[in-house]
Amino acid sequence: MHSLIRSSLAAAALIAATAHAETIGFTNTTVGGVALTAATGTPGSTNLCSSSGVCATSLSYNTTAGGLLTVTAKDSPDFDTLALVHQSKLNNAGLGVVTGYMKSSGFDIVDGNYSLSQPKETLTLSFQHTVALSQLVFFPDDRLSLSLTRELDDFDGFTVSVDGRAAVEYSFGRNGGQPVTLSTPLIGNTFTFGYAVKKSPEDYYLAGLKVTAVPEASTLAMMGLGLAGVAAVARRRRA
Repeated sequence: MHSLIRSSLAAAALIAATAHAETIGFTNTTVGGVALTAATGTPGSTNLCSSSGVCATSLSYNTTAGGLLTVTAKDSPDFDTLALVHQSKLNNAGLGVVTGYMKSSGFDIVDGNYSLSQPKETLTLSFQHTVALSQLVFFPDDRLSLSLTRELDDFDGFTVSVDGRAAVEYSFGRNGGQPVTLSTPLIGNTFTFGYAVKKSPEDYYLAGLKVTAVPEASTLAMMGLGLAGVAAVARRRRA
């Protein structure tokens, strides 16, 4: 009996350790009770935007909840145009997309709006392990000239596709995207952010997100077996 109880408790402890919540920041800010500290991404190629932050074909971050996080960007298949994920060095900004051309003299930026600023642009966040995405923080592209909580509102929106499935549209809400709390967390490994389709589209930075580790099926099965064993022992003792 004691061994079964120990197994069950060990399984429960393992799941508790695995289900770690983490707030990941791509800018420095404190908004809506959420404090973000920017984790600078490691470029997967040469940093081509050193004057404005960091941009490359991919940026990588080490996270506790989801393991290695790799962020990539896409644009429409324009001829000879390179889409890069960009992390602004400014506070109250975050991740966006920049496009341009590679020349012998260096990288020539075509789209100087570093936020996610066109319907054809997307940002994809790929975690090494499965996570539950429960909260997001956004900033408008004109964050220096307008009230931060006024530019993005509940009439404006963004889309998220989970693990390649159809994109679902969400509102930035009444807090101006700072933060957006999802009533039902999104569970997966890959999250692709895009422009609104039905709601009013607004240019935005992805400033941060809150994720929780999701136990693997084997871990859940182990806990289920342990709890089933405890229940069986309890029934025998009552009998």
